[in-house]
Amino acid sequence: MSAAPHWRRPHPLTVVVLIVGFITGNAFPLLAVLAFGGGGLGFDTVALIGGFATVAFGALGWFMTGFAVTDEAVHHRSGILNRQARAIPLERIQQVSVVEPVAARAVGLALVQVAEASADGDVEIRFLTKADAIELTARLRSMSRPAPPRATVEGERVSSLAPPPEPPAALLHLTSISALIRFELASIAPALAAVALLAPIVLAVIAWRVGPAAALANATVLGIVVTTILVFPLIGRIVVDGGFRLLRSSRSLTIEAGLLSRRQVEVRPDRIQTLTVRSGPVARRIDLHQIQFSAATGKATGGSVPINVLSPAAKGTEVERIVLGSVDVDPAFGVPLESVSELTIRRQLVRFAVAYAVVVLPASVALWFAHPVLAMVPTLVFWPPAVWYSRVRYRRYGMTIDGRRLVVRSGVVIEHLTQIPLANVQSVSSRTSLFQRRLGLSDLVVTTAGIGPSNHVSVPDLPAERCRALIDELATAAATTRWELRL
Repeated sequence: MSAAPHWRRPHPLTVVVLIVGFITGNAFPLLAVLAFGGGGLGFDTVALIGGFATVAFGALGWFMTGFAVTDEAVHHRSGILNRQARAIPLERIQQVSVVEPVAARAVGLALVQVAEASADGDVEIRFLTKADAIELTARLRSMSRPAPPRATVEGERVSSLAPPPEPPAALLHLTSISALIRFELASIAPALAAVALLAPIVLAVIAWRVGPAAALANATVLGIVVTTILVFPLIGRIVVDGGFRLLRSSRSLTIEAGLLSRRQVEVRPDRIQTLTVRSGPVARRIDLHQIQFSAATGKATGGSVPINVLSPAAKGTEVERIVLGSVDVDPAFGVPLESVSELTIRRQLVRFAVAYAVVVLPASVALWFAHPVLAMVPTLVFWPPAVWYSRVRYRRYGMTIDGRRLVVRSGVVIEHLTQIPLANVQSVSSRTSLFQRRLGLSDLVVTTAGIGPSNHVSVPDLPAERCRALIDELATAAATTRWELRL
C-alpha cells in the first residue's frame, strides 16, 4: 500500500503568467475599455473591478491547484467552484512534455504536460521552475516505464523499485532554420506557380473590363492579399518549429522545438502508431522531406501546439538515419507497392464531372452573355488539370504488407509514404459507395490508437475481393504480430 500523496502547489509566479495570458487573450476588449474610460460611462470602474477580479481569481486558482506523484500514479486537482481531481496510473502515461510559453519563459517557468490515451485530455501542471519541470518529467519518465526484471542474489529473488539509471540522450537530428525555410517555401511553390499562371489571365480580363490603370491597382491589392495568405503560415511554421532537435536515449525519444514558446516532448518508440514521410514535388527535387508520426496520447487541454514530427525538414539520407535511429525500421523508400484498380480514374473523373456541372457550367453560361469566346475559358481551364489529377492519383496510390508493417503511398501534389506496424492495427474495415458497388470496388480503412489525422490510412478503390482478403490478412496479422524494438 502506497503512502498518502505529498501535495505541492505550482510556483507562485503562476499567477503573474495567468494574468498576462488573460490580458493578451482579451487585448481588444481591454483596449476598448481604455479608449472609453474617460467618457463618463463608467468603463474605468469596470476595468478596475475586472483587474481586481482577475488577480483574485488567479491567486485563488493557484491556491486551489495541487499535484502529487506516488509510486502508482500522478495526481492533479484544480478548480475553484467546480473542483476536478484526476489520477493517471504511471503505466498509462504515454508522453511527458515540457512547454515554455512566452510569458512563462520570460520569468523562468514551464508547464509539464502528462498525456494518456483517454479522451479526458492531458493533465497540465502550470507552472514550475524550469529546473523543477525537468526534474519532474525525468522522474515521471523513469517511473512510467516497466520495472526492471528481478535479479537473483544468492538464490533469493530481489527486486528494486528504482529503475536503472538512463544514460544521457544523444543528438539524433538537428533541423536548421535554412532547411526549414527551404522546405516551407517548396511546399507553397505549387500555389505560387498557380497564382503566377492565372495572374496574367485575371489581369487581362480586369484590364479589358475596367481599363489598365484600375486593373493594375486591383492586381496590386490582390497580390498583397495572396502574398499575405501564403507567407503568414510560413512565418508561423518557422516560429513553431525553429530550433528543432531530436534526441535519442536507450528508452525514449526527446523532441524540442520553438523559437518563442519552447516545447519539449518525450515519446516512447513503442507508442508510435504510424510513421509518415511527407514531401511535395519541389521539396523532392531539392531532397527535403518531413517525418510525421502519431502516438497514442490524449487530446491536449492547453493551447500549446502539439509536436507530431520527428523532423520538419530532412534530406533523404537523414530520413533513413532518423527513422532507423528512432523506431528501428527503414523509411520504406523503394518498397514495391501494389497499385489500386485502374477504375479509380473513371471514378475520379465522375467526381470532377459533378463539380463541372454544378460550378463550371453555370459560370460558362454566365460568361456567354458577356462574350461567347469567354464561355470556353472555364472548360479549357478545368478539364486538363482534372484529367491530369485523376491519372496521377491512380499512379501515386499503392500499398503493400511488407514483413511486419503495412506501407501505403498516397497524395498527388504532396506525397505521403505511411507505414503502420501490424501490431498497432486496431481495426480494419471497408467502405463502399453506390458507384463503387457498380464498379466492384471498395475502400480499405486501417485505424490505429494514435491521435490526430494520421492515426489511420485509407486505400481507395481496391477490387472488392482483394479488399476482403486484405481485411482478413491484416486482422490475423494484428492479432499475432508483436512490434519489438531493437533498443
